[in-house]
Amino acid sequence: MGFGRSLKRIMTREALESGWTTKARQDGNREFISILACISAIRRWIPPLLIYKGDSGDLTDTWVDEVTRESGAHFTTSHNGWSNREIGLKWLQQVFQRYTKPARKTQKRLLIVDGHSSHVNYAFINYCDLHGIIVLILPPHTTHRLQPLDVGLFQPLLTMYSIELNKLMADSGGHVLMSKQFFWPMFKKA
Repeated sequence: MGFGRSLKRIMTREALESGWTTKARQDGNREFISILACISAIRRWIPPLLIYKGDSGDLTDTWVDEVTRESGAHFTTSHNGWSNREIGLKWLQQVFQRYTKPARKTQKRLLIVDGHSSHVNYAFINYCDLHGIIVLILPPHTTHRLQPLDVGLFQPLLTMYSIELNKLMADSGGHVLMSKQFFWPMFKKA
């Protein structure tokens, strides 16, 4: 199993200047929506967890008004839109455990992670140990070489998301500002 990185590049100035998002207007109020993604080597579906920036800790209904039970994603918030120890542990318990739980208690699972503190901390490692999850932590500054999800999954996803973003901007004549409300429908299509 592999653990993906955040899609922080989607809404950054770097992405705009590099040509990934060509018609986006930036109002200076940039916010990230991160994703925790995991791929199963035995073809089990593991839904992504999308993390919105939200100081109250609650999702606003307009951000996810098109989300249904069949959407195939989980959502949460953090004060900056990034993962943290609490979110990493909840993802492990409520998403990874649920969708990868083995048929027999004696079966082990391998979870490959980078060194981010959201999944390399005592609570996370202890939960893994208690539930037969072997954690392989990639060495620092090597994930760009060792993480095939970056090339095989996130790069095509970024490309398709950028296409959807460009369509939104083109269809509106450039008169719409990107908001959290537009993110899920475009991300789902991508």
